[in-house]
Amino acid sequence: MSIFNNIYNSFLVFINSHQHSPLKLNNFNEKPVDNILSNNAQHSQADVPCRSCTDFRTFSRMRRQEFSQSQVHSLNSQSKDNNDETKVLEHQRVDCPLDKDELGRSTWKLLHTIAATYSDEPSHEDQSNMEQFIRLIPKVYPCEVCANDFSEIITYHPPNISSQKSFANWMCEVHNMVNRKLEKPLFDCSKVNERWRDGWADGHCE
Repeated sequence: MSIFNNIYNSFLVFINSHQHSPLKLNNFNEKPVDNILSNNAQHSQADVPCRSCTDFRTFSRMRRQEFSQSQVHSLNSQSKDNNDETKVLEHQRVDCPLDKDELGRSTWKLLHTIAATYSDEPSHEDQSNMEQFIRLIPKVYPCEVCANDFSEIITYHPPNISSQKSFANWMCEVHNMVNRKLEKPLFDCSKVNERWRDGWADGHCE
């Protein structure tokens, strides 16, 4: 009996010594009841979807609405940012010097339009003027690299100025040579007058 009494007394000493200790016999990660109630009240007030307290269909609908609203807000923000960026770029390019790409696009538009309005039966003077004009372009063009490329092209591929059709086709071929070098799409030269003189057959340019 003395052995059992010693064990029992030791047990009582252990219990008494830990009653006011930070260590507890229950789960030490357990949150106070007041905090749990407070958190539940906050969730309830915020109407946050709760999967465990809502049927699946309602929960799914609420989540879709949440996602949809956040997505719309995100898209609206992105759209506004894109619009603002576009306005900035437009503002910068309205009254600023042309860059290389803008200059190139504008020059090709001019050259194709000149070729489109060239005479079907040009006089000797018309041909002489056009010959001089084409060969002067690389001498006055602002972009030196582009000018050298164009000069090289017209050296081994002289302009064909015998008629409007031949001149427009030559201009298209030269443009495609540049596009090929820049790894850009090539244009179907059989449609060059449709593009630059007559307008497309579907009538959308009228």
